[in-house]
Amino acid sequence: MTRSTIIRTLIVDDEASSRNILQKLLRKFCPNIKIVGVAASIDEAYQLFIKGRPQLLFLDVEMPNGTGFDLLMRLPHHQFEVIFVTGFDHYALKAIKYHVLDYLLKPIDIDELTYAVRKAENALLKQADTDRLQQLLSNIRNTDPSTQSIAIPTIDGREFIRIEQIIYCQADGSYTWIHLDSEHKLLSSRNLGEYEKLLPKASKIKKHSFFRIHYAQLINLFYIKKYNSRENYVQMSNGDKVNIAQRRKSGFLEIMKV
Repeated sequence: MTRSTIIRTLIVDDEASSRNILQKLLRKFCPNIKIVGVAASIDEAYQLFIKGRPQLLFLDVEMPNGTGFDLLMRLPHHQFEVIFVTGFDHYALKAIKYHVLDYLLKPIDIDELTYAVRKAENALLKQADTDRLQQLLSNIRNTDPSTQSIAIPTIDGREFIRIEQIIYCQADGSYTWIHLDSEHKLLSSRNLGEYEKLLPKASKIKKHSFFRIHYAQLINLFYIKKYNSRENYVQMSNGDKVNIAQRRKSGFLEIMKV
């Protein structure tokens, strides 16, 4: 695939107006997109996918007879990218952020659309692995967040790790060090704020949940080995000491019931 190659694209959305708007925007601002099908339902999309073998799907999240995830679970193993399009900024987006290429909120912003298409083009040019999509589907089937996998973007590409493997995350400018229970650590190109949004929130009932204990550290409460109230730090299972920010201390003590 070269940079001049056209990207075969399938649009799946149950709203006619949304389908029409997206088609017009793609034709006007994304000349490398070739629309090979437009579907209003999961069944119709499945047939068009088998026929047209698109490289890119613009996929609505919620439809009357199912979700975009339901369609993905039916599709055969094939090299393609997915950009979710939705008017619902809620539960689905958190799951999507783990492994999907990108997502767009309705009404679609032109700059966000062209950026998402460029990302798709780059991913296809690099023949990006399909493990990201498979992990997304696995996460959807798995209701326990701690055993779900998350994609860690690194300099070399990405690594897939289970959430329960993460001891803590530490900010390093716009990057984040991910400290793992294997005594290994990864440098991610995502900032710490992104991981605070993605990882399970601190909870008394979840085995693996995360608390922003300091502006530079996000810890997995399960891996706390010791709390030192005099010196105001926690020691993690790998021996690392993490200071507790004063303004976060009361929240930490409440969740830990120390």
